[in-house]
Amino acid sequence: METRVEHVEQFKVKGYEMNGPVTEIPKLWDELNGVIQEKGATPEESFGITLGMGNGNFHYLAGIKSELAEGFTDTKELLIPSGKFIVAKVEGGVEAIPAAFDALLRNPDVTLRHSYGFERYIHPVGSKGYETEVWVAIE
Repeated sequence: METRVEHVEQFKVKGYEMNGPVTEIPKLWDELNGVIQEKGATPEESFGITLGMGNGNFHYLAGIKSELAEGFTDTKELLIPSGKFIVAKVEGGVEAIPAAFDALLRNPDVTLRHSYGFERYIHPVGSKGYETEVWVAIE
């Protein structure tokens, strides 16, 4: 798996959150995508942010950059702090996301940093599909 290191300035994501079984995540994306269509927003990327895990529950936020989510109701806004991330493109669809995260978390060449890990879905306006990347905070 090819990786790259990116440095990002802080940015805000606004979206919908859940705390429950991982099987609930697709419903969250359905809600976000429905509101995006309803409001006529045109994000070229969206984010799936892991806020926490434990006891079979997954605390997760599906969102877009805050400035593109004006008028969205009942959302949570989250600040992604500035810093370095190791990034990998996910091959094999959403089912391959856990394995991609696991590979980055076990990479012996980096030191992990306490921050959010997230999925970034890249879907330029006018395109039919999207690319998926996983981002893990590093020192």
